[in-house]
Amino acid sequence: MVTPLEVFSDALAQMVAKALPSTVTISGETESLVSGGSGSGWVFGDGSYVVTNAHVVQQMFGLVKVKPAGAPSLKGEIIGIDRETDLAILHVVGLNKPSLSLRPEPPRLGELCMAIGSPLGLRESASLGIISGLSRQSKHPDGFIMEEMLQTDASINAGNSGGPLLDARGLVLGVNTMGKGETVNFAVPTEMVEKIIPELIQYGSIKRASIGLSVSSQWTEQDGQLRSLVQIRSVKHKQSPLRPGDFLVKIGTTTIRRWLDIKNALDRDAIGRTLQVWVLRDGALVNLEVNATQRC
Repeated sequence: MVTPLEVFSDALAQMVAKALPSTVTISGETESLVSGGSGSGWVFGDGSYVVTNAHVVQQMFGLVKVKPAGAPSLKGEIIGIDRETDLAILHVVGLNKPSLSLRPEPPRLGELCMAIGSPLGLRESASLGIISGLSRQSKHPDGFIMEEMLQTDASINAGNSGGPLLDARGLVLGVNTMGKGETVNFAVPTEMVEKIIPELIQYGSIKRASIGLSVSSQWTEQDGQLRSLVQIRSVKHKQSPLRPGDFLVKIGTTTIRRWLDIKNALDRDAIGRTLQVWVLRDGALVNLEVNATQRC
């Protein structure tokens, strides 16, 4: 008689076996010809691209070594890096591996997940856990704060960075990026991958617009219920119609509920445009026109 535990174990093993050929180990050298470290990645798009973390490859110079699981090493070219989201994309001639699919639905707190990569140089490793937190802030090794991160208790060590965090169907939930402790680890969500990676492939870099704000999340009463809204803390430009204390409701066609919504609204296409911005001011909905400039 096959037990439920055996069924569960077989399903996990089959999922890993299917995903593993679409993962790679990445290594390279700096401009001074010393080791630039190593990390992990996974196949994206038409099978010739590899997604990884920016911090894995940002010190590497020239072509990098890309070793698919169970296959000979290939040479990869770094074609785009975005430090702000810790994402990067490589083009690898001759890779021709099946790409992993992004999960279209948002992750759920408590659902199973698996991290695949090369922790501590141990290639083709897998670790099981759950999604233990959503929309987390995490401090990047370079010192800046990363927003909207997934938290997992799946083991993520040095070398796991850039590898996929998969759901129980083998779909990508996020990109493993860093750990804070033995059971507190983080991944960049696929929502950012969907936004950033195609632009990196097309342009090689990310350009963002700015309307000169700093913001924070605040609880406020709306329609008799407490809601978390994004509130303007300060305004950089004196001529801006926006005011500290305004609650952002909408920028263009994007409803603002969190920091990532602002980032999505202020993309490359918004640079140089006059944007329609709706704010909640003194309990009233106010429509304003705000000029967007390129963020430095």
